[in-house]
Amino acid sequence: MATNVDKITKHRLTSSKISTIISISLVLYIIGLLGVILINANQISEKVRENIGFEIMLTSDIGDGELSDLQKKLGMLPYVKSMRYISKEEATSETINILGHDFREVVGNIIPPSIQLKINPAYTSLDSLQKIEKSLYLTPYITDVNYQKNYVSNINENLYKISMVLLIISGILLITSIALISNTIRLAIYSKRFIIRSMLLVGAKRRTIYYPFISTGLVQGLWGAIIAIILIIGTLYIAYTNPILSQIIDFTQPLWYLYIFGFILLTGIIITWISTFFSVHKYIKIKLDKLYF
Repeated sequence: MATNVDKITKHRLTSSKISTIISISLVLYIIGLLGVILINANQISEKVRENIGFEIMLTSDIGDGELSDLQKKLGMLPYVKSMRYISKEEATSETINILGHDFREVVGNIIPPSIQLKINPAYTSLDSLQKIEKSLYLTPYITDVNYQKNYVSNINENLYKISMVLLIISGILLITSIALISNTIRLAIYSKRFIIRSMLLVGAKRRTIYYPFISTGLVQGLWGAIIAIILIIGTLYIAYTNPILSQIIDFTQPLWYLYIFGFILLTGIIITWISTFFSVHKYIKIKLDKLYF
């Protein structure tokens, strides 16, 4: 009879530990997925900003030497990501293809050579672009500087809104996740509150009482984090093998995903440690008549 009772008790303890680990791993998995979304949202933002640039019109009489010096000068500027020179002939040919007829018969060959300038994402705010525009106008052989101000303004405004929404959602989910893990640990400790009281009654020191519960909590947090990391790796693999998702998710920066895994590991360990400590502390300090509520 006693053996059956021991088996049932052991089975319940094992089930309780497994359910706690599963709960922790699912919460940490959600946190990890959110981190993946944030990283790729930032990558998408960077790619959108990389398309922002200037069209610089040059004087028609610029020589090869002056053009080479100008390109070297522009290439040394910190805000220049890349540039492409478009000769007068190439620009004229592209315009004729767009219009569908040779405009030179009416207005002559009026299109000047130009340089398409792509700007580093860090310099794509409207204020920075306006400063760059002013400095380019002061550069010799540049006659005009064009960029889509409304387009840039809308991009920056929308990216800012999206970033704020994602950060708010991240904060809410992180707080919710911490609360869920804490509640899971509290429930697990609540079921063992009489064991804590029994240890106090036989004269056990607080350190002796804390140790088994905190060590168990740390192991559960570690296992929960490991399972969450495995689930995220599986999700990333599925995304990598999917033709559509593989274009959205950036796999060229594996270090960022290692940061996410490290964050999940630390979060699982730290939250379970803190939650276990305070839960055990509560039942060490609690009065006997309140153990039944």
